[in-house]
Amino acid sequence: MKRTIYIIILLSVICVNIFSQTDKKFNVSEKQAFEQKLVEHSKQIKTLQCSFTQEKTSTLMSEKAVAKGILMYQFPNMLRWEYFKPTPSTLIINGNNAALLDKNGKRLGNEGMLKQIGGIIISMISGDGLGKNKQFTSEIFDAGSNEIQIVLTPVQKRMKDFFSNIELKIDAKTLLANEIVLNEISGDKTVILLTSKELNKEILSDNFAIK
Repeated sequence: MKRTIYIIILLSVICVNIFSQTDKKFNVSEKQAFEQKLVEHSKQIKTLQCSFTQEKTSTLMSEKAVAKGILMYQFPNMLRWEYFKPTPSTLIINGNNAALLDKNGKRLGNEGMLKQIGGIIISMISGDGLGKNKQFTSEIFDAGSNEIQIVLTPVQKRMKDFFSNIELKIDAKTLLANEIVLNEISGDKTVILLTSKELNKEILSDNFAIK
């Protein structure tokens, strides 16, 4: 469960689906322009809250494993990724502090790893995740129907050991993520659907408290 949470957390703010061979790849100037547009849009995000549904397909299981929960972000560096079911647990990032908690508030997992993952998520929300993120290379595609596809390929060994790539699907009008697909080296795949997104609404600071 802890390893699954590490993998799923990676990307709580932008979203994805598998792109087809017909998608038009952005050239260098188009890619730079889109990245800059994303940065400018991200400057307007002070808070973000959304629901998520996570579906994991494993080569070892005949049925998908489904989980549901909620994500909260507050500028500049606070994040809450909470599973409601099937097993309640919560990842909290608050500045340089991180904690993975079970339903009773007991700490789980490696906080050093959590800080790294939390930094990736926050960099995605802040708009720095594509151009400045040294853990991935990125390709961007115009998928039509007002959708932008982003494919992240890991560069650092720790990420390469887990993922072949991470695919994102973004609404071209709102520039908010709708779906994330995590393709693992093992052949397993996790799809995260983000829904009911709310921007710049008040989120109580208690949601990011680490006790």
